[in-house]
Amino acid sequence: QRGVRFSVDITGPSRGYILEVIGRHFKLPDLGPIGSNGLANARDFQVPVASYQDLDERFTIYNKYASELWKCGIDHSPFDVVAWHGNYVPYKYNLDNFCTMNSVSFDHPDPSIY
Repeated sequence: QRGVRFSVDITGPSRGYILEVIGRHFKLPDLGPIGSNGLANARDFQVPVASYQDLDERFTIYNKYASELWKCGIDHSPFDVVAWHGNYVPYKYNLDNFCTMNSVSFDHPDPSIY
């Protein structure tokens, strides 16, 4: 998703990763006989709400282009835009919401699949 800008604000001990998708976009698979209660539900993916930042501070932007990391400095916020256009957005997913099959981690799958 070329041109998507995001920031990561960490206030305490954290774990996670950022995944770069090359080629096709992510698409959740059809759940088939598992039903609507298994694996990763689309409702659990969280996307940001568009907002405006009017900050006159020094920011460093890191970009990846042609397998190289580049950085540039700007004297205003990279999030000083008002609108959002399109449907490519960064998102986050809490792996605690992933419902593994053949277990009762937090949700009971349809018993007819066994």
